[in-house]
Amino acid sequence: MNNIISLPEDYRDLLMVSAGDEQDINGMITINQASADWLASRMDTGTYFDVLDHFGIDPFLHVNPVEDLVFNSILTLDL
Repeated sequence: MNNIISLPEDYRDLLMVSAGDEQDINGMITINQASADWLASRMDTGTYFDVLDHFGIDPFLHVNPVEDLVFNSILTLDL
């Protein structure tokens, strides 16, 4: 069986989001900066989760799959 998923070299890329339209760009920038700050220990987990929640992203659904992949080499996808 061939592996169809190509993982980025930098796992930070897995926490980044993209904007669906021009109105969402500021939110995208805020979320991506929060992700980078959290991974660099410049932001605590509670604050990071608050940022995600503010923009309608379930923090646990967003972060848990990345943690599983990074720490346990487990990848699950809902298709």
